[in-house]
Amino acid sequence: MLLALLVAALLRFWQLDQFPAGLFRDEAFNGLDALKVLKGNHALFFPANNGREPLYIYLTAVAVSIWGQTTFAVRVAAAFAGTLMTVTIYLLAKSWFGWRTGILAAWIWAITLWPVHLSRVGLRTILIVPVLTLTFWLATEAYRRQKAWLWGVAGMVYGLGFYTYLAFRFTPALLLLVVLYLLLLGRRDRLWPGVLWFAAASLIVILPMVFLILNQPDLFFGRSGQVSILHPDVYEDSVVKTLFNNIFASLGMFLWRGDSILRHNPAGRPVFDPLIVIPFLMGFLYCLRNWHKPPAMIVLLWLFVMLGPTILAADAPHFLRASAALPAAVLVPAIGLAMIWQWLKIPSWAGTFVVACLLSGSLLWTVRDYRAYSTDPQVAFAFESAATELAGRLNSEGAETDVYLDDRLWTSWPSLSFLVTDDERIVKYLSVEDLPEKVMEPSAIYAWPYDSLDFIPEILEPSLLLTVKDGPLTRGDLEDKAYPLYVRYGIESPLVVDPGSLASFADQVFLRMVDVVQLDPETLQVDIYWEAEEIMDDDLVAFVHVAGPQGLIGQDDTPLANGRWPGAWWQPGIILEESRTINLSEPFDSRQHDIDLGLYRASSGERLQVIDFATGQDLGTAWTITGP
Repeated sequence: MLLALLVAALLRFWQLDQFPAGLFRDEAFNGLDALKVLKGNHALFFPANNGREPLYIYLTAVAVSIWGQTTFAVRVAAAFAGTLMTVTIYLLAKSWFGWRTGILAAWIWAITLWPVHLSRVGLRTILIVPVLTLTFWLATEAYRRQKAWLWGVAGMVYGLGFYTYLAFRFTPALLLLVVLYLLLLGRRDRLWPGVLWFAAASLIVILPMVFLILNQPDLFFGRSGQVSILHPDVYEDSVVKTLFNNIFASLGMFLWRGDSILRHNPAGRPVFDPLIVIPFLMGFLYCLRNWHKPPAMIVLLWLFVMLGPTILAADAPHFLRASAALPAAVLVPAIGLAMIWQWLKIPSWAGTFVVACLLSGSLLWTVRDYRAYSTDPQVAFAFESAATELAGRLNSEGAETDVYLDDRLWTSWPSLSFLVTDDERIVKYLSVEDLPEKVMEPSAIYAWPYDSLDFIPEILEPSLLLTVKDGPLTRGDLEDKAYPLYVRYGIESPLVVDPGSLASFADQVFLRMVDVVQLDPETLQVDIYWEAEEIMDDDLVAFVHVAGPQGLIGQDDTPLANGRWPGAWWQPGIILEESRTINLSEPFDSRQHDIDLGLYRASSGERLQVIDFATGQDLGTAWTITGP
């Protein structure tokens, strides 16, 4: 059991702030509301981002007060809840089915990919799982021991669940069915008056939320209406057809196809890997055959009723909306594994060995799949990693640097508002009127590159060194192609550049300095410094070619500054720095490989003649760079 807990913690806390890369806007809104809590806004419901229950936000506020405005602080409450769930599922499974099933349930929870990932994202969804599991365990203890105070504690924990996630609103239907089932079994005397104590304690905890709902119902039901299958934008030809399709998809998510939304799951991966499929089916058949036993029947009711939030909504199966069914889903294969462990037709050591092999294989399967998932560039896009990188870049700007940021970046990506720790020093501009007449060094302008940037050369005051670099790629859910999130114009003193020049290109552009760094055996970084003293009538493309005896092994042909510095923007006193990364087809060897640099006109492809600045020698159309 201790080993299961340690494995669960390792899978959930290891590089929590790095994988998945980025901080999705839903996570960022939790962080922003946590900041409001720390400033005194102690709300019962947070209306931003379609409305959210408060418990996770308050836990995040505690984390932010300890770890600051970081991705780790937003996610750590989920990791703690997911780790502690290993204990609560053990207690419940042991109470219902025995210690073997308890330990196996703990292990399945610890190593299954769905709960692992759910514990690594800063969303309130994870809290529904331990709260509901703890409620059933406490209620079971109260039912068996007939202690009024235990019924009350169970009711209080249950009431807390309404402050976790909207799918918890389906649980009254589950509890009602459980009570009716027990009444049919003749258990009335054991339910009364305990159920009354449970209901009273629950109501006391829920009452503040009830008053808020009565006063502001739109806060609570707006999101449910948007995604319901009754909404015309959700159902297909008919509501009935959509309902049956959702039922089939939701039941199939355990074995053949899971959630296809990349933020929730490796797209389409079922809940259980192939090694756990047979134990799942065995456990499911056991529950069906033993429906007259309360634990088995309650697992079935739990599983089917709590799939309701995804069955009755868009995008089924939806792993977030189905999260309340997760404890029951874990119990089912745990029952099957316990049956294998105790199978009378094989020696006890053989059963133990088979179960250990299945769990070990499932752990390796999860690690393999999650490693591939968390390093997938498409997942980084889904979690808006480019905005997270931008926040890191803004935080790293020196205190003496004036920072200017296009306001649409700030307002469109909430992770910036949360992760940037000193936003008061950043000037957010809507137009050129919000910028100074002349920007002095050192400064940094983070611009949205898809509108006119003609104001950039107008606000520069030569002489200066201008570094132009595109930001990381981003892509929205409904967008086909990735694109740079921003372009950074860094304005610095030109004193770092040698005052001389290396070469002249058609007496128009001067090569001031080149620096080559070998990042690894097959990757070169080439930093180039250009200068031109007058406006050019054509845009230029710079090429860097790496060639050996067998021809080219790597090249980069890109407009100057990736097209972010047109020929019409040149003016005396501006040195332009750009960086090229060259991927090679074989390891670089300065003894046999040459690095050639040149310019050609974008309109005609005509190469510019190169003259060695020191000797006046005509070098043709390329300058040979000394290697790293």
